[in-house]
Amino acid sequence: MKEPWTNEMKEQIDDIHIPEERLNRSIEVAIHRGKKERRKFPVNRFLLTASAAVVLFGLFVGSAFVSPAMASMVAKIPYLGKIVVPENGEDVVQEIADELEEKYTIMGMGVSYPEKVIRISIGGDNSYYTKVKSEVERDVKDILKKRHHDAYGVEVNRGREEVMEPTEEEKRNSQEFMTIYDELAKEADKRGIGLLQTSVDYGSRELQFEIPSNEDTEEEIKEILDGTVSSHGMDEINVSFKKINMDKRDQDKRWREILTLLQDDLLGKQEYNVRMVGYSVHPEPEIQAFLSISKKDVDAKAFAEELEKAIDEVLQSDKLSSKVKDDDYHINIYSKEDKILN
Repeated sequence: MKEPWTNEMKEQIDDIHIPEERLNRSIEVAIHRGKKERRKFPVNRFLLTASAAVVLFGLFVGSAFVSPAMASMVAKIPYLGKIVVPENGEDVVQEIADELEEKYTIMGMGVSYPEKVIRISIGGDNSYYTKVKSEVERDVKDILKKRHHDAYGVEVNRGREEVMEPTEEEKRNSQEFMTIYDELAKEADKRGIGLLQTSVDYGSRELQFEIPSNEDTEEEIKEILDGTVSSHGMDEINVSFKKINMDKRDQDKRWREILTLLQDDLLGKQEYNVRMVGYSVHPEPEIQAFLSISKKDVDAKAFAEELEKAIDEVLQSDKLSSKVKDDDYHINIYSKEDKILN
């Protein structure tokens, strides 16, 4: 069991490949509100990070050589070739969460992909749930309609609070490691040692530190840890380190923000046929788009090329160019079978 401790808010997702058959399983990721106080209820999402990049789905078509089936789909897309970036930088899920928090007793909210179902759990007793259920559903649908997002389904249910009390051993372990970490972090701060993130593995009694790759502070951290453990008469605690490239870390943050802005329109509008979104900065920034179009469709390549142009256009726009900076980036468009089309 691991519990993350961070010196600053960290929202980094490692590059991993998740097979298609696992996409239906919702992975919960806490959504924080920048420097604002954490909301009273959790917002959970499913995110996919592919091994080479992230996922970004949409359907933008402009070729004269499209099949009749695809042509009928093209006619339904309102602003062909343009991806609309939220004016205030807040995606639709965040907007829904903010509004619900102000008006209702909400226990939690989740979004699963690729199903694109927004699930809201209402707190309170059965009488309250019955009273506000339809209102909550209406408010969510109104926000989606305002943004012209018709790809999401909405489910509202009554939440049931389940409190899982930790065992006495878990309480002792947590208190012991928290004491050690607090004292170690204070001493490290005095010495100017950067600790980016620290995790604890209770099973192996190990503290796992992330530190800047340009700093050789491992031995000094070990020295502080050993002294802290000894002063409390505790059993030995193991330690491991992961070096973090700070330039890549900052680049990752920028492209994560870019993806958040890009995905809002692409995921939200049914006409775009977006399945998932994601990104990677290793070795260079890359956006991937996985279409719901089969590679067998004779017009699939044309669609992919138009989508690539649309994504590239918004990446170079005034709204995103300050985040893209001078980065060399790639855009890969994949078919329903996960084969590159462009």
